[in-house]
Amino acid sequence: MKHLPALALLAFSSASLAAGCGSGDTAATSHGTSGSASTTGSGNAGGGGGAAMTTGVGGETSSVGGGATTGTGTTTGATTGATGSSTSGSTGAGGGMMAVADPDLDGPYPFKEIDDTTTVAATGHMVPIHAAYPTGGPTAGPYPVILVAHGFQLPPAQYNGYVKRLASFGYVALTADFPASLFSVNNVENAKDLLGGLDWAATKAELAGKADVNKAGATGHSLGGKVSIIAASMDPRIKASITLDPVDSSMNCTPANCPDASSLVPMLTIPTGFLGETTDATAGGFGQACAPAADNYTTFYAGAKTPSLAVTVTGANHMSFLDDTASCGFTCSFCKMATAPNAQVNSLAKAYVVAFYERHLRGDLGYDTYLTGAKAQARYVTTNQATIESK
Repeated sequence: MKHLPALALLAFSSASLAAGCGSGDTAATSHGTSGSASTTGSGNAGGGGGAAMTTGVGGETSSVGGGATTGTGTTTGATTGATGSSTSGSTGAGGGMMAVADPDLDGPYPFKEIDDTTTVAATGHMVPIHAAYPTGGPTAGPYPVILVAHGFQLPPAQYNGYVKRLASFGYVALTADFPASLFSVNNVENAKDLLGGLDWAATKAELAGKADVNKAGATGHSLGGKVSIIAASMDPRIKASITLDPVDSSMNCTPANCPDASSLVPMLTIPTGFLGETTDATAGGFGQACAPAADNYTTFYAGAKTPSLAVTVTGANHMSFLDDTASCGFTCSFCKMATAPNAQVNSLAKAYVVAFYERHLRGDLGYDTYLTGAKAQARYVTTNQATIESK
């Protein structure tokens, strides 16, 4: 086990939507009114397609990605303004009618967000929940459930972009605000609190017929990445896990309460993915590394069984995976300065999370192109945004 000074607690804090890429992108927005239909669309002649937003009177919002055509054609989505729901008629990447929709754009499912609190039976903790779930779209439920674990001393709201992107692709996604204090550190209890989100989803009335808790995924950032791996080792309902710059710090915690998560990875028989960075692999101005090389994502990937992937994000720092580092405050100041824009890294990370679960929870082989194949190489490797390993 690794035991780190108290100052490392803040340094190990774990915890923009990209509208599309490529020349020729266009984006359109229209708002339905009660009883009327509105159309949205976007297309390009060689780019990745812009994002089109639709909003109905019902208050729900959904995003339908623009489709890329072989020439200069456009795509159109039909929207019912009275209910606020929308479906996509796209014939290009990003639309809901295709087998493979661009994970860098919002998907074709309208969704609703809800806030609640649950008492986790295993710990007795009161845990706030923020969730988003599909209210329509190309397919009916039940939908896989994705748990999103926050970083140390970071608000779960910094990961709402992941929750909403997943919901737009037909997942029930949620954050569980497990307590992660400076004292009485217990990562096993953190994992149990995170898993309490599955129990909540299984019994929440609004999610009846929508949440498939037996086909679940666990995603987390920094401490949340470690907690996700511990949760996956504890509960067979977790069928896949992709983490964001996980840090395997014990933070002066006992081995029983804070097990070495990288040593648990070889025992997992589920698909895994690890996004990370090396900027914060060494100590910064406060004397501690935010994601030290001895505890970072590479130590998780090293022991992972096939299938697994590791994505090293160029120019990112430990906090680059948050939705908005500008609002992160004092916690983010402990890490080194990133050279890659926050929006760029966040966009890449959300796309990877969606593509990973489409591939490994839904079994859509077409998403390999966005994980390790031609699309990933063109978008991230040839543009020097990332390097990719897989096994």
